[in-house]
Amino acid sequence: MKIQSTLPPTAAPVPLRGLFAGCAALLAGGSHRNRLEHELRDMFGADHVFLLSSGKAALALILSGLKRLSSNRKVVMPAYTCYSVPSAVVKAGLEVALCDVTPATLDLDLAQLARTLDEDTLCVLPTHLFGLPADVEGVKALCRPRGITVVEDAAQAMGGSRQGRWLGTTGDVGFFSLGRGKNLSSGGGGVIVTRSAAIAAAIREGYDQLPEESRWTAAVKLAELMATEVFIRPPLYWLPAGLPCLGLGETRFYRDFPVEQMAEARAATLVGWRHRLDESNRTRREQAEAFIQELAALAPEAQAVTDPEASYLRLPVLVRDRAVKQALCARAAALGLGISGAYPGTIQQIPELQDRLAVREYPGAMEVVERLVTLPTHRFVRPADRARLCQVLRDLSVAGRKTDGGPEASLSSPAVRATSRAESTWASSPRSHR
Repeated sequence: MKIQSTLPPTAAPVPLRGLFAGCAALLAGGSHRNRLEHELRDMFGADHVFLLSSGKAALALILSGLKRLSSNRKVVMPAYTCYSVPSAVVKAGLEVALCDVTPATLDLDLAQLARTLDEDTLCVLPTHLFGLPADVEGVKALCRPRGITVVEDAAQAMGGSRQGRWLGTTGDVGFFSLGRGKNLSSGGGGVIVTRSAAIAAAIREGYDQLPEESRWTAAVKLAELMATEVFIRPPLYWLPAGLPCLGLGETRFYRDFPVEQMAEARAATLVGWRHRLDESNRTRREQAEAFIQELAALAPEAQAVTDPEASYLRLPVLVRDRAVKQALCARAAALGLGISGAYPGTIQQIPELQDRLAVREYPGAMEVVERLVTLPTHRFVRPADRARLCQVLRDLSVAGRKTDGGPEASLSSPAVRATSRAESTWASSPRSHR
């Protein structure tokens, strides 16, 4: 454990107003969930909103609802994504099916998706990974003729938009996560939004049977949220980061987890949430844009694509190979720079799923595993931190060039390499709803 200023990979501070509101609700109760549901319906134009204990609980409830509407059992998801996604599929008693991703965008490979869909496909999960907008319309074009539901995974993209529509609202049903470090956080929690009366009715059938998070659980989560608010700041983050027992940054496949309605106290901490979300995403976009420009100076072939509305939970960057990735993460950890290697493997490689998945190759997903790192974009990142991060990248690039005699290690962001589709989309995105 090294005492030094340490950047967390992600951070979503909760203001004192929210913490006080949570404490008051824990003692006196209230109708905070009703208020939050109304505000969410108003912002996202959703006819139906459900509040859950976590993002993976929200997905599990959606899938359980879809089971009531169809006998199909396959849930198609990206071969590279958060491990909580297959956890929710297994929790719902459904089958995991994988589709490769395109490394340049981290989005589903639509050509392979067309070959993956079959008569047993229940739904497809396009994912806005790290806040990068997925091509949901392209997925819908493939799914609609077959009657397949599109479940939009916007867990990491709340408040982002594409073509004038909020991410999470283009598919048949969508969900957000309010977990630690997300664009907006209450320390945990999930949100489901949909305009479909049939899907909402199926979800409601299960939702009404769920218990609310217990008062004890709410109290523990509120205490954790308060501790996070103290130690998430760089001067103190070295302490929790140096305690392996906390499992910070750990990627886990959950064999089981609670599916409950959100507690009133948790909902209360989200008072003023829309302003917090707007500020969080504005900061993340600005940080990402600054990083993209500075990275372009190190690797001129990386072309920055400015995006005034997408939400960058973290900025994904593809480095040359696994060796550069490992060296970069090790060096950044020693300096407390907050670089993360993201998920350690493809969904195919999760040990708990070995007996559930056919053995197949997903080269795009494997390339992402080998080369992807993510840079912090939250408000605690200072210009000096960005300069240090870029210097580490520069040093490793020079070292790699001297070692193998080849060109400088390629540093290119999937966000900036999304070419014509992203450019035409983002150029037309209105700002009026911000």
